[in-house]
Amino acid sequence: MNKTIAGNAEQFKQSFREEAREILADLESALLELHENRGDKDLIGRIFRGLHTIKGSGAMFGFERLAAFVHDLETAFDRVRNGRIEASAELIDVTLSALDQIAAMLEAAGDGAAAADAAACAAILEKVRRLAAIEEMAAPERKPAIAPPDLAMNAGVLRRWRIHFAPGPELMRCGANPALLLGELRTLGALAVRASLDAVPPLAEIDPERCYVSWDLELTTAAGVEALRDVFIFVEDACKLEIAPESEEAPAAEATPVAAAPPFSEADRTARALEEKRAVSPGRRSSDKPDSATSLRVPAAKLDRFVDLVGELVTVEARLGELAAQSGDPELASVSEEVERLTSALRESSMNLRMMPIRSTFEKFRRLVHDLARDLGKNVELTIEGADTELDKTVVEQLGDPLMHLIRNSMDHGIEPAAERATSGKPPTATIHLAARHAGAQVQVSVSDDGRGIDSEAVRRRAIERGLIAADAQLTEAQIFHLIFEPGFSTAQQVTDLSGRGVGMDVVRQKVESLRGAVEVASRRGEGTRVTLELPLTMAIIDGLLVGVGDGCFVLPLASTLECIELTREEIVRANGKHIANVRGELVPYLRLREHFGLPPEGPAIEQGMVVETGAGRCALVVDRVIGNCQTVIKSLGRFYRHVQTVSGATILGNGSVALILDPERLMQEAVREEARNRAGPGLNRCNGPGKNHGAGENRLTQESEVQRAALAAQGSAGPDAGART
Repeated sequence: MNKTIAGNAEQFKQSFREEAREILADLESALLELHENRGDKDLIGRIFRGLHTIKGSGAMFGFERLAAFVHDLETAFDRVRNGRIEASAELIDVTLSALDQIAAMLEAAGDGAAAADAAACAAILEKVRRLAAIEEMAAPERKPAIAPPDLAMNAGVLRRWRIHFAPGPELMRCGANPALLLGELRTLGALAVRASLDAVPPLAEIDPERCYVSWDLELTTAAGVEALRDVFIFVEDACKLEIAPESEEAPAAEATPVAAAPPFSEADRTARALEEKRAVSPGRRSSDKPDSATSLRVPAAKLDRFVDLVGELVTVEARLGELAAQSGDPELASVSEEVERLTSALRESSMNLRMMPIRSTFEKFRRLVHDLARDLGKNVELTIEGADTELDKTVVEQLGDPLMHLIRNSMDHGIEPAAERATSGKPPTATIHLAARHAGAQVQVSVSDDGRGIDSEAVRRRAIERGLIAADAQLTEAQIFHLIFEPGFSTAQQVTDLSGRGVGMDVVRQKVESLRGAVEVASRRGEGTRVTLELPLTMAIIDGLLVGVGDGCFVLPLASTLECIELTREEIVRANGKHIANVRGELVPYLRLREHFGLPPEGPAIEQGMVVETGAGRCALVVDRVIGNCQTVIKSLGRFYRHVQTVSGATILGNGSVALILDPERLMQEAVREEARNRAGPGLNRCNGPGKNHGAGENRLTQESEVQRAALAAQGSAGPDAGART
């Protein structure tokens, strides 16, 4: 019994922690918005309600010290709300620091006292009391642990209020405790309580998770109606609440001392309720309303397990389809088609469950920009675009570190001091822009600033000093920009708390590559820099095109495949060795995978070219045969193959064999780099290194120019007849 009670209590505490984290994120966003719009009443009210909810709910679920810590913050913003003090920059900064302490308390066991820095908490409360002029409220004679904000404001006049409180059927199911609400009312003044038991049904019909008691209350207090309603702010939608004042007023001298809440044992009450439930085993009463919740909180681990099971089901479905095709049984084929339809629908639903907007990741960087701007003495504004763009939750979770390093780099290196910006004729407030948008089967996330841009000559000199390139190496500007992603590379003259060790951009490259993404850098001296991350939309299951090369099978992502063309041996010969196909008047370069994989060059008489869309434009991957479409469950190759960049994973086919999933973007990048190394000689080889793949950092402009030059060089020799059949 005690274990059951303890388990239920811990479950409610965990629910409170999760909801409190969401409230803290909203509070942080509201505070940063208030920093820009000091007089916004809606923002002030939003902050006050968030603090009050954390305080009240924390006290209800046993986080007493957290509630006491939040109390003075709530009082301060109640005074801001009533116009007694201003929302100064110092008050906003100290409140942001307080949110960090509250987050630490939530992560700790019990009420969180061990996680928070006691000295830091005391210093924060001291600043809050000074800024809000509430030192007098900390007097020793103050009895209530949590006094109402309006009490000090209205001291001298007491008023009697009549309150009718009738909990709804769902109030206790969401973890609320009516006894604690009445106890909080007692902290406001003298409370007279009359309970009504008229709604209590016969014992056999009682639902122990529902409260049937209602209360008629008389409260004599100096607090206003808003303070009374704030007591019920997080249960008001789940109860019937009526608050009305009586006409007579009493002088403060006649105030009745505040009565302490009577002791009660929550464990005993819960134990008795569970015993009654075992005795009668009642169901839900017919008068209860159905659950009207529109959303459900599901642990991420359960969702991941569900998607894994769907992935296994996709593999089994493919095996069933192959068996049905081999058997020739029409009834089995019909069942296989129905299973395929249902599996496809289930797969789409599971993928949609994993999709989440990038807004939460973007919003948390407002605080980072605010704090860095204060520390660096710069005026910087963060703007956000496309925050509702959805990505796979795995991608969203791992995107935080790369974006953080990019923003820190922009703040420290990119954004100039105010005096330098004024000399350049720029506005005093710099801008960092976070943007996200869909681009086919990928999502592009960019970080741009209007700072000084990248000094390509400084980067080149530093690369020569470190031996990354030869002094006579001929590099394009895009290739020079890519050098900033080398491990340990930095042009900073001194190491600071923010940057200078050459770690951040290397982390960006590694993280994006682990997500099967790519990085693109564009910069103009004196105007700013933009870094774009191209990321896959999903990381679990994709639609693929199964192709064959030699005896092996490979999968190409269907989303990046545009069309299929045919190439005969005669057409290849007429191209004079140039890997260029004429597709309806457009010269499209192609890569023969048979040659790329080192297989014998002789292929079938007619080869298939899969035209794909890459960052460099349209190109083709030539294979021996096209087998058909397939739903591909992406499996990692493991750490042993982590350096094989042209393969993004593997999948299990219906016959039990394994097929590698190719990355068309990186295949073409590797082909372009190999061609560039063959033409440029040892200088560029020293830049890239033998066999080293910088796929994620290769700039699109470089690739495009290489492909176009190859196409133009072959135009004369290919001739109008060197075409391909679609």
